[in-house]
Amino acid sequence: MSKVFTYQKIDKLKSRKQTQYLFSKGQAITVFPIRLIYTIEAMAPSTDQPALTGLLQAGVGAPSRTFRKAVQRNRVKRLLREAYRLEKPNFLTQAVLDNKRVNLFFLYTDAHVLSQLEIQAKVKEALALLVVKMKKS
Repeated sequence: MSKVFTYQKIDKLKSRKQTQYLFSKGQAITVFPIRLIYTIEAMAPSTDQPALTGLLQAGVGAPSRTFRKAVQRNRVKRLLREAYRLEKPNFLTQAVLDNKRVNLFFLYTDAHVLSQLEIQAKVKEALALLVVKMKKS
């Protein structure tokens, strides 16, 4: 069975409540130039939802103070989404999401844009650190 490299609507963090909770109560992992803000919440088990539906949601962002032009911000966000999309299957195989809801938000903090491969390596490193923290707790 092949890995599914998708980033669909169900995988996107769009809820304002979830995003506000993420930024107010979330913890952070920094792998320069990426800052990963995350929350892990326990959910009651339900039988009507398929497995992994909406249990892992992610968002991306780039500061408008650093990237003044929308074209630059959109490029950085596109690179972050692509890196997450490619690393998500590895993260799901390593992390155990037993009735846990995980929200992620990737922020790009540097003023210079790295290449796609470098950003992907940093996202992979940040997700690996998150897996280690999830296994400890």
